[in-house]
Amino acid sequence: MKITEVKATRYSSLTEGYTAEIVIVEVAADTGLRGVGFASGTSGTGSLIADVVERFFGPLLIGQDPLLTETLWQRLYNDAIPRRGGDGLVRVSLSAVDFALWDIKGKQMGVPVATLLGGHREMIPTYANCAHHLEPEALAERAAEYVSQGHRALKIRGSRSHVSLRVATDRVRHVRAAIGPDVRLMVDVNGTWDVDTAIQQLKAWEPYDVYWLEEPVPPHDIAGYRRVRARAGRTYIAGGEQHAGLNEFKQLIEQDAVDVVQPNAAVTGGITDWLKIHAFATAHQVPVSPWNLQMVHLHMAAGLGNVQWIEYFMPDNALLEFQGRLFKGPVMAETRTAEGIFLQAPVAPGLGLELDEAVAAQFRLSKEKKTKPSKTC
Repeated sequence: MKITEVKATRYSSLTEGYTAEIVIVEVAADTGLRGVGFASGTSGTGSLIADVVERFFGPLLIGQDPLLTETLWQRLYNDAIPRRGGDGLVRVSLSAVDFALWDIKGKQMGVPVATLLGGHREMIPTYANCAHHLEPEALAERAAEYVSQGHRALKIRGSRSHVSLRVATDRVRHVRAAIGPDVRLMVDVNGTWDVDTAIQQLKAWEPYDVYWLEEPVPPHDIAGYRRVRARAGRTYIAGGEQHAGLNEFKQLIEQDAVDVVQPNAAVTGGITDWLKIHAFATAHQVPVSPWNLQMVHLHMAAGLGNVQWIEYFMPDNALLEFQGRLFKGPVMAETRTAEGIFLQAPVAPGLGLELDEAVAAQFRLSKEKKTKPSKTC
């Protein structure tokens, strides 16, 4: 089997004041199989990702065996843009191609990618992303709605780039009162605090029993992570959504900087690179809880051990609203239990990614079309 075509198509939608872009990557083989992957961004980054995929990756992929995912990953990372050019946005582009290659592997075998990973778990534990930018009282109402639907763990946001420390505390206080003492409550601050702020806030939040604090300091501050974790009390420290590559995760794990690692396959270079991080974390008894990307991470959680749970975005969450409209598959099939909401293991061959053609036609961008600069999410 040989690769015959590599194609990147951009889609764009204005969502709550910023322009969301998704680049769909298709890798075609001479057997008729076509693998699908994607990368997400904001206005401007989509054209760059599409260029990297088609102009730099395409010539290196044509004529190659799509089943050799490790060989192709190394080739794209090292040779497409030499001298450490494989990081940053290029790595995000590589993730989209890697997804498409794994999609082909699953379709070739007639099984979900989860099966290729060697294990099987029928029901995948989840926590709900409740990071809505709402006033504390309104956020508490939304969180209580999620709990009434069966969720037993959820995450809110307290980033300094969006709210003050006072409002962050009000969010935590109101949400805890609304969901009761038995639901796990996580807080993500997206690396916007310093060490002292994180330690002081954790002290202030002790009455609210925060299960984990996510990304308390910027991703490069490994020493800061360690200091916060040493003073975190009963609260776990989670991190890794902004980290990429095994070497960065080795620092987090070997320096005892986190209790939970959160690699995102779309950030770190796809499934191929994510598996190395998972293996290293597992060897060091550190739980893995991948951030975002539920359609892909569902396969890792179903096919591997040591995936604590996956982050689950509801249809009402604007952060993934456009992605949810663009894809009609895979279907997220829920099972409600006393322990929370579980997602059923995927069954479609490959990744099961399927575009809604009507929506895709509406939001597809021509290669020449430009979108206006946008606000960040």
